[in-house]
Amino acid sequence: MFEKDEIVGEDFHKMLLAIQNLIEYLNRNYFNDKRLEEEVTMTKTLYDPIVEKKRIEKKAKETAIKAIKMGMTNEVINELTGLSDKEINDIRKEQSH
Repeated sequence: MFEKDEIVGEDFHKMLLAIQNLIEYLNRNYFNDKRLEEEVTMTKTLYDPIVEKKRIEKKAKETAIKAIKMGMTNEVINELTGLSDKEINDIRKEQSH
């Protein structure tokens, strides 16, 4: 779902933490397997803010490309994507080649 943009990164992260907490609770109360606790802590690394930032930047660029093709101004594209005039102009140059 995360890769298909059906769920945002923040919600994905919250779901992983909830699953982790549930597994830790069940392990503490029913299994007490220390190895399981070590493996569960790895779920924290599945959400990477840097990867999320890159995904957002990629989505902004894709939106800007569509908006450029529709003839929108830099001002409108900036409002839609948050990209600067320089970034938008760079994308315009890339698209013109």
